[in-house]
Amino acid sequence: MVTTPEERYVRWRTTALIVWSAIGILALVAVALWGLGRITPALVPFIIAFIIVFLLETPVRFLSARGMKRSHATLLCLLTSLAVIGGVVTLLGPTVAHQVSSFAHAAPKYIAQADAAENAVEGQLTNVAIPSWLAAVIRNASVQLSQFVVTLGDNLARVVLNLGGRIATGLIDIFLALVIAFWVLADLPKIREEIALLAGPRYEADAEHLVFTVTRVLGGYLRGQSIASLTTAALSAIGLTIFHVPYAIVLGIIAFFFNFAPYIGPVVTGLIAGLLGMFVGPWAALAAVGCVIVAQNVTDTLVTPRVMSSQVDLHPTLVIFSLLVGGTLYGIAGLLFAIPVAAVGKGLFVYYYERRTERPLSSANGALFRDSATSQAAESAATAPAPQPPENAEQE
Repeated sequence: MVTTPEERYVRWRTTALIVWSAIGILALVAVALWGLGRITPALVPFIIAFIIVFLLETPVRFLSARGMKRSHATLLCLLTSLAVIGGVVTLLGPTVAHQVSSFAHAAPKYIAQADAAENAVEGQLTNVAIPSWLAAVIRNASVQLSQFVVTLGDNLARVVLNLGGRIATGLIDIFLALVIAFWVLADLPKIREEIALLAGPRYEADAEHLVFTVTRVLGGYLRGQSIASLTTAALSAIGLTIFHVPYAIVLGIIAFFFNFAPYIGPVVTGLIAGLLGMFVGPWAALAAVGCVIVAQNVTDTLVTPRVMSSQVDLHPTLVIFSLLVGGTLYGIAGLLFAIPVAAVGKGLFVYYYERRTERPLSSANGALFRDSATSQAAESAATAPAPQPPENAEQE
């Protein structure tokens, strides 16, 4: 097929436009990432604020739907959360501070014990006929364990020394985050409407539904994961305390934060608990690892599927399936984002299916397609007081 010079010119111009557009987009992305890297410290209050917004959006909406002014509901939820956190800090703060300080002071002793254990292992290896590669593996593992203890002790000591400055910086960030979270929560319905308006009349309904779905799912995921992590932390701390494993409360707090990384986090927690238990004795180390394993299995079996299914409208089977698929395909990142991605995808599928077929798919009593928003609306309608006739009508 013969092309004219004009057609070739149009084709080359189109190709050049696409190439330069792609280069421009990549340049803008690079500049944006560079700018984010420069202002990352300034974004900390906003990140904390948006986590607070996702966690408290449902209770604020619940109170607002029952007649309370949204700004008052926001203030009440924030004050209640601060009161709960303050109570926990008051109750556990002295114990945690004592255990951290105790570990920082006991680190030299633990280092000496690790060196002695390393020397004992090397002495045993010289008397036992084992393959050279296995001896090298054991020797390297013992060296790495001792180095880990040294590094952990130095870091904890440095944290204790710089605790005053870190607390001051953290309090400023938290105060700013609370202010930002208050205004975002108070005006969240209006913010959603304005974001939907930006999409234009044609896609306004789609954008509004997308924003609502993402907000509800992320908030539900954070709440559900927080409940599961808190359960794991409490069970781990109780079990470690029963078996007299040192620093049980600190290990429970570590289990809480590491539990946000499914599968990988519990393994790290178990290794840390076993390492600290080893300084007491082999049985204490075994008990420490066992406590973490039992706590994690109880949470994963009884708590996580049910909590996640109620918070993000995912059936427990879909929760487990999404975790397995996400972990298999994308590793740690897949485990972290598997549940919210699956919940958002399910919400969008139901929305577009019902819109195209004009048939209802989700319901308040559904299994795979359960809709908590529908059930909440039904519950609100059932519990709402009956309307009273106006006084003028009674007089007439």
